[in-house]
Amino acid sequence: MLSNPTIDLNIRGENVQELYSWYLEGRLVVNRRYQRKLVWTKEEKVHLIDTMLRRYPMPLILLAEIEIDGIPKYEIIDGMQRLNAIFSFIENKFQVRGTYFDLATMASAKQLLDEGLLVQKTPIMGRNLCVQFANYKIPISTYKIDRDEDIEEIFRRINAYGRRLSNQEIRQAGVTGPFADLVRDLAAEIRGDVSHNQVLLLNDMDKISITNRELDYGIKVEDVYWVTNGILRKEDVRDSRDEEIIADLIAFIAHPPDDKPPSHSQLLDEYYGRPVDSSDAAAKRAQERKRNIDLLVSRVGTQLLKDRFLSTHDFISNVLTTAQQGFKDLVRGQGTNDRLPRYYQVIFWAIYELLFVDRKRCVDINGLIKTLGGIDRHIRITSGGKWSRQNRTQNVNSVKGMLDPFFAYNPDDPVAVTGVRELENLLTRSTTEAASYDFKQGLHRLDESKAFDHDAFEKILETICAMANLGKNKVGYIVLGVADKEADARRVRALYGVDPIQVGHFFVVGVDREAMLFHTNVDKYLQLISNKIIQSQLSDEIRLKVASSIEAIDYNGRTVFIIKVEAGTRECFIGDRMYKRVGSQTVAVSPREIPHIARLFQ
Repeated sequence: MLSNPTIDLNIRGENVQELYSWYLEGRLVVNRRYQRKLVWTKEEKVHLIDTMLRRYPMPLILLAEIEIDGIPKYEIIDGMQRLNAIFSFIENKFQVRGTYFDLATMASAKQLLDEGLLVQKTPIMGRNLCVQFANYKIPISTYKIDRDEDIEEIFRRINAYGRRLSNQEIRQAGVTGPFADLVRDLAAEIRGDVSHNQVLLLNDMDKISITNRELDYGIKVEDVYWVTNGILRKEDVRDSRDEEIIADLIAFIAHPPDDKPPSHSQLLDEYYGRPVDSSDAAAKRAQERKRNIDLLVSRVGTQLLKDRFLSTHDFISNVLTTAQQGFKDLVRGQGTNDRLPRYYQVIFWAIYELLFVDRKRCVDINGLIKTLGGIDRHIRITSGGKWSRQNRTQNVNSVKGMLDPFFAYNPDDPVAVTGVRELENLLTRSTTEAASYDFKQGLHRLDESKAFDHDAFEKILETICAMANLGKNKVGYIVLGVADKEADARRVRALYGVDPIQVGHFFVVGVDREAMLFHTNVDKYLQLISNKIIQSQLSDEIRLKVASSIEAIDYNGRTVFIIKVEAGTRECFIGDRMYKRVGSQTVAVSPREIPHIARLFQ
């Protein structure tokens, strides 16, 4: 939440010519974590320009003063669509009142025209009207602010009331974490508006913007997967309904089989840490829900989930291509239905489970297509905004049973192969970056008591602290269930009867033995570790992030926990103590060394 940010606020008027100069100089940037996908229609853009030509006032544009690589920039908080419409009109990307802007009116536009970087289209708008437009003063509010989270909170607050943004756009604005980041990444992958960085120049946004066919740039909304297959309408994509579908799919997949969630708007809010009302209880419940879904996603593995999700998506796309039909036409035997997104989710989950839970592959795609034809007759979706866990699960099991005859057991299990590859790559990388990796056979003592080793866990907290002090943008990994000493591996075999799997000079023993004997199951063991990190004296930024970044992977039948430690924005402490990594060792930092550690984050 917003907590007394230091803000240097400045409100003034800037004319269109000056703002266009900022645009050309690359001073205006967009953060995709919370900004929309440039979804204004041509009519909306024309309406704004006409408003300005009539000299009517327009709403204030809000910019945050930031630095990127030491260069001052303005991050657009509110007004991205308006600025894009203005600059697009100047560059002759659309006409207003049947005419195009006269590029010779403004020196900067005239220079681009002379250099052949812009082309003047006809008919040309009258010079006087163009001069009036170029001199139009736009109210601008710029401010300096200390923390990224305050920028994100301001964005949410100015859009929380009113109808300009959809629920999903508001709930995901600025929210980070394994779940929110995965949904955002998958949505962009499927729509096609992916980018290498989250922060982009406004100049580059129209290349990956979602537009209509009437605009000759960006990604046409009519060509987006969800629209071409009749799953969503164009308006739904503009409102980020595709992200809601993906969020529902991921949440259902990440939850264990005996605890599948229902689906409704308030639950989605809480996945993003957004309380359903202003009460303290609601805020606490939302934060707990967000932490839990982040933990569940991390437990499966963010990259693993992403790979499996996209594999399932690609499989369904291939089925539709082979069938030469869109999803709606294939599965809907009778007319149309506004519940098609739920039909899609049921079929997606059924196929996902066949591929990655039952470890099967399709052996009869034609039979599969025939069965999917008109399969809506066998799916009984309940009415109303809330979709119960019972109805969801029953439908998934029913469809899965119908599709199962067209799949056969796959000995080259994609799930196992991915887990094996992930751990082996990590073990290999550790040989060249010892400071970033630490390995533990488990958390229970290797004596006859087999008791939980509280001293060993305290050392893990110290190692987390040390890895968080490696410096800005550094990442470390603590691996539980892998012994780096052969003597420890032999002791595990003697105490538990577990045969270690040797990988190089490491021995994979897994944490299953400890989980089943002392903590009921693997999920509860992982939750225990997460809770202990939450309750520790680690710096707040690190303990919260690390507690939700514990991944469980399957290595040939052995469960291994990977604790990911991403450095924060500043140095990390445990209470008043600080630690650092020296090779593969964790050592205490003396008071005189603290300034040196702090400089690693500048």
